[in-house]
Amino acid sequence: MSYFKVSMLLLILFFTVPLVSFAEKVLVIDPGHGGKFSGTCGYSGNQTGYCEKSANLDVALKLRELLKNTDITVKMTRDNDKAFASSSADDLKERMKVANSFANGNNDNALFLSIHHNAHPTNTFVKGFETYYYDGINFYEKEYPPDPMQLLLVNESRKFANLVHNETLKRVDMVDRKVRNNQSFFVIRNAQMPAVLVELGFMSNRDEEKMIKSSSFQQKAAEGLAAAAINYFKVFEVFDKDNIKLATFDTRADALNFAKAQTRFVKVFDKDKQNFIYSSEKFQVLDKNSNLIKEFYTQKEAIVFGEKTKNTRVVQDKTGFIVWSDYITVKYEVYEQDKLVGKFVDYEYALSVASSYAKAKITSIGKSELIWTNISGLSIGRAINEERVSGINRYETAIEISKEIYPEGFKEDKVDKVVILATGDKFADALSAGPLASKYGNAPILLTRTEKLEDSVIAEINRLGAQKVILIGGEYAIPTQAEQVLLDKGLEVQRIFGESRYETNIAILEAIGDLNGIFIASGQGFADALASAPIAAKKGWGILLTRKGDLAPEAMPFVANKEVVIVGGTDVVSNNVESALSGSHDVTRLAGVDRLETLAKILWHFADDMGGESILVSTGRNFPDALAAAPLAVHNDGAPLILVGNHRNLNVESFLMAYSNTSRVNSIEIIGGTEAVSDGHITRISNKIK
Repeated sequence: MSYFKVSMLLLILFFTVPLVSFAEKVLVIDPGHGGKFSGTCGYSGNQTGYCEKSANLDVALKLRELLKNTDITVKMTRDNDKAFASSSADDLKERMKVANSFANGNNDNALFLSIHHNAHPTNTFVKGFETYYYDGINFYEKEYPPDPMQLLLVNESRKFANLVHNETLKRVDMVDRKVRNNQSFFVIRNAQMPAVLVELGFMSNRDEEKMIKSSSFQQKAAEGLAAAAINYFKVFEVFDKDNIKLATFDTRADALNFAKAQTRFVKVFDKDKQNFIYSSEKFQVLDKNSNLIKEFYTQKEAIVFGEKTKNTRVVQDKTGFIVWSDYITVKYEVYEQDKLVGKFVDYEYALSVASSYAKAKITSIGKSELIWTNISGLSIGRAINEERVSGINRYETAIEISKEIYPEGFKEDKVDKVVILATGDKFADALSAGPLASKYGNAPILLTRTEKLEDSVIAEINRLGAQKVILIGGEYAIPTQAEQVLLDKGLEVQRIFGESRYETNIAILEAIGDLNGIFIASGQGFADALASAPIAAKKGWGILLTRKGDLAPEAMPFVANKEVVIVGGTDVVSNNVESALSGSHDVTRLAGVDRLETLAKILWHFADDMGGESILVSTGRNFPDALAAAPLAVHNDGAPLILVGNHRNLNVESFLMAYSNTSRVNSIEIIGGTEAVSDGHITRISNKIK
């Protein structure tokens, strides 16, 4: 591979290494020479035994001590009198292997400082301080090629050299022999980090040698070198999206001003604190299902692009705020006192802006209702009522739902005074029964244990004034003893059942009779059927449970000439099922990568079938609380059922914001306790529908 190709490869690797992967500043101190390589012995070293290698190490150890309590990690190529190899050439190679290992992967945040003392071969009067860096331009010999990475660091090495030279001269009284780039010393030529070599005076000069040996001089020299290392990192670097350094600034303000003036993505790195303090905002153009269409680095460009597409929104990447949309209407106005600040589609965005003012308010466009304010004396005019429908367990929660629907029991003129009773131990029977409840005038669904009929369930049946109870499932689901208890109370009892959940499901569909459409969902998982049950109950559809691999022959009559929606991906309802319906049915599959994504697809698909002033919220992590929710959704004029999980789902939130364009939501009914649906969940949902 050619030298040019190697250089280009290293350029790419160097600038694409994560800048904060190591998150530490490193100074590699190299006390020159060592062992049998004594360096110059100067004016008197041959008599005293104190040669350059000792002076180099004395300064290096003092420098390490000065930096001990700073946030700079100090590494030393040697901290005793040793050599690295038997020959001088090999000694230098091995020395640099050690030095570069300390900077591996952190090259832009490491420094190399080689400490030496000088000598003149003929003139004992020459003295002074020199600092060297390698630039590969003014001094480059083909027979001595540099490490390619050092060529990428010329500017940084020059900067470090000037700091070292100036900070040291502030503290020691020496002749200034300048910063130089006219030597290609092996160590600075092959360092894989910004590199400097210092010559701290001439040991061949009698007076300077005496000074060099003194502890006070060594301490002051070390203080200058320490200050240079510390100050080197006190800068702010600006990088582009590919981690290419664009500029370096001494002040935070200058770096930020430069970054904010850019029309491309940039980020600002505090080299001293080793963290990013700013990054340009990215603006993502997303479709209704939160699929990324394109990304921009200015809001204007993103909106212009969005305006050329359909059903899109523009989202600030860092905050998640929606700044523009063509399917979510502008709903909010923010005022600083009585001065209009802006109009917004996203309440959370409006709130962040309003909160930045000492006296502000948010009103709803069109209705001019006050939604939020920090101005004393003003009253909130728009508030969403939040009500929990919950008991101590799934059985009591079902009873509370029944009470919510029929607070005074069944009305005298209600034709079907029917209660549906299903097991609360398994999901299939109760969820399949959601559409059956609609057939009987929105009959409440109550739950029972398999081993006994709860007294509270019997009490609720009595309170309702029920005349008939429909049992869902065989004797293993609801035992004959429970059936007998109901018969003994003078109630008409009907049992709908089969030998398995699938046969019971078919029996339910037969009992419903004429169906307007069919949901096909897995009989092995609850989530998809849970999301579809309220819609099925509202539209007069049935829920057909199926095994993953194939559709049972007895199910075929129920899908004939019907609109069919398969809920869930091929992992739960295989392509075999879909293929069995192709050609003679109107079939749609609604599926996401998880249950909440599938819910979002269902909500968007059936958005026109939902309405009312309420939404229902329950957990999507398990099935019990929402088992009896279908009648409650019908009771609330087809209110959507929103399931929540361990994380926010942007697709569901996108639906809620669009839903509130035309449906004025005044209440949230929460099915289950705070352990299932937290107050945080409700706050987020409320912020999407205000």
